[in-house]
Formats: sequence, C-alpha cells, structure tokens
Amino acid sequence: MENNYSENIERWAHEDMLQLAHHFHRLEKTKEQYERITDFIMNKINDVPTFESLKTSIKRLRIYMALDTQDKEAFTFFPVLQVLTTTEATHYFKLHAVEGGRSHRGESEIVPALFKNILCKNWDVIDLNLIDDLFIATKKSQYGFDTIQRVKYFEISTEIITNVIQKLPELTGITFYSGIDLNKFSDKTQISFTPVLGFQYEAQSEEMEYGFGLQSVMEFTKGEVFIEYSSPCPPTC
Repeated sequence: MENNYSENIERWAHEDMLQLAHHFHRLEKTKEQYERITDFIMNKINDVPTFESLKTSIKRLRIYMALDTQDKEAFTFFPVLQVLTTTEATHYFKLHAVEGGRSHRGESEIVPALFKNILCKNWDVIDLNLIDDLFIATKKSQYGFDTIQRVKYFEISTEIITNVIQKLPELTGITFYSGIDLNKFSDKTQISFTPVLGFQYEAQSEEMEYGFGLQSVMEFTKGEVFIEYSSPCPPTC
C-alpha cells in the first residue's frame, strides 16, 4: 500500500509555534555548524518514471508540507507531491533533501531567471527567527480577533497542469526549490514562502514553446521548466 505520509503532514500542521525552523536545519558535526536545506529532488529510479506515467491523467497537483520527528543532526522537513488522477486515484511522491547545497540550475533562455533566483536567494539569507513567519497568515474572525493559519499545502492550477506540465516531453527529474516572496512578507494575511517546482526533461534540438500566456508564473531553461506560482492553503482555500 502506498504511503500517504498522513502522519508527517499532520506533524507539520501541529508542530509547536517557533519550531518549524529547526526542521530546515541540521548540525553538521564535521564542520561544527548548522546547515540550511534549500532543494529537494524526486527519486529518479522509481518515482520520476511513475509520475511520468501519470502525467497525462493528472487532475489535481498539490505540494504538501511534511515533517519527520525532530533530529538536530538531520533535515526533517520534506515536501510531498500529491497527484489526483482523472480516475480518482491518489498518488504521493516524497522529495528528498539535496545534500551539500543546491542542485544545479541552468541559465534561463526564454524568460529571465532573475525572479526565481531572487526568491531562492531570499530563502538562503532569511534570519532563522523569521522562518516560522513565512508559513503563517492571519485572518479576521467573526468576532474581530485575528486567528493564525499555517499553510498545509500549495496547489498548482489546472491551467498550468493542462497547458504546461502535461505537454512537456518525457520527464527526467522533479525538483522543489525553496523561495521567499518578500513582497508578501510585510502582508500578514499572505504566505510569503514560495516554492518553485522545476520539471526537468531531455532538451530538444529546437526548444518548444510552452508559454500559452503563462510566462508570468513560470520560467524556462534548456531542459527545465520552473513553475513559480501556486496557491497556498490555507489561506486561499
């Protein structure tokens, strides 16, 4: 039976306030310092081919936040891609921490990569004590008091699934890049953590156009498409 990571997803939802930051860091004993995780990749042996086989039947795509039990010598946060197909079957794909820094990114050839790189750089340099704030938003209750909501997942729009992801050549890898949109950081009603999904494929001799008017929410490199926009739930659901 496929693991749905429900326990890990619930652990994220119920983790104590001001504790999320610890899950994105680990103590590197040989260097005697803490490291921050930035990128996560899908297993290329089993999971990427399975995702590829489901690609044309994807009905809904979400990125869930999940946690293992806290361990200061390990990265215990990880994202999970949840795929709902047109047959109403649900599949889950865990993405694994990239050891030793960021995974490789190429230079954008269609849309400048500046925005994506800024998002990721913001994550790299954000103060430790501010990380928890990236995942919460405030909401006015019916009694006039602010309530705090922690994002549980990010959902990719149907338009991007059908017009972009399903039209890509055979996928060779999927990467989750951590990012922050500082334009949202001062607005406490929005989630400022901004994940970027990279879909890698064998570069074509003539790069195909996948924009369909969606360049504002995605970017391209030779052999990789970056999806930069998703809806955080809560608060948008």
